[in-house]
Amino acid sequence: MAEESETDGASVPSPGKKKKLVPIVGAVVAVLALGGGGWFYWQHSAKAVKPKTEAVQQEPFLVDIPTIISNLDSASGRPVFVKITAKIQAVGAYPSQVQAHIPEIQDIFQTYLHESTQADLSGNGIYRLREALLDRIAVQLAPIEVRDLLFTEFLIQ
Repeated sequence: MAEESETDGASVPSPGKKKKLVPIVGAVVAVLALGGGGWFYWQHSAKAVKPKTEAVQQEPFLVDIPTIISNLDSASGRPVFVKITAKIQAVGAYPSQVQAHIPEIQDIFQTYLHESTQADLSGNGIYRLREALLDRIAVQLAPIEVRDLLFTEFLIQ
């Protein structure tokens, strides 16, 4: 009966073959693990390189604001119009980034001018207008630093 169990186990390797099989299987697993790790490293190391980002322009630059024509608040019922052309001096961005905000800047101009009267803009009123618009634009464009607002044309009719 003992002989029958030995013949039935012909497919089971002998203890000497089993000792040889363990280091071979270990070597194959180690080679596969190293190969897989190397493949993973090469696939993901190329993506880990950060793309070059453009440095933010640190020099002040001017951006033109298109001509704005607006009517002022008038108690007399007679329409009073103002025509303004301006430039913004900014730092910490590219001109194209500021250009993208031009519709918002025009909206700031329009809403402020609709609330103003002709008397508000007389004397030092232009200076007060400039300061008020500069503050509102700086808040709207943050984190872009807006340094100045320059009027190139200012006409009240």
